Amino acid sequence: MIKLPKTIRFFRKPDHIAFLIGYSAILFSLILNFFELKLGGMICFTFTLCYEIFEISKGNRDIVKIDHITFVIAYAILLITLWYNYSTLTILSLVLFGFTLAYEIYTVRKKDLENLRRRK
Repeated sequence: MIKLPKTIRFFRKPDHIAFLIGYSAILFSLILNFFELKLGGMICFTFTLCYEIFEISKGNRDIVKIDHITFVIAYAILLITLWYNYSTLTILSLVLFGFTLAYEIYTVRKKDLENLRRRK
């Protein structure tokens, strides 16, 4: 297996890549006010949600984690903004998705550091 640099290890899984694409699409949809970008972001987030459910069903992950809870809340808020175009709700969902992103990067980096300590 190829060893990835520590700075890009977050991008090794398809749900993480879909999350980043969805996050940037929602961010640009807020700036440019394009519904199509928001819809594309929702599709990417739906893939992320389905992939997480798949991994949870395999038994590889905990169901109740703070990043999973904030992701589901942000996803529900974003789903509401598809019908009611409130920019404040879109901003709130972006903040929650941003927390999810930061938490995931933190946990990946924390695991990297733990693995590095075990090797020494």
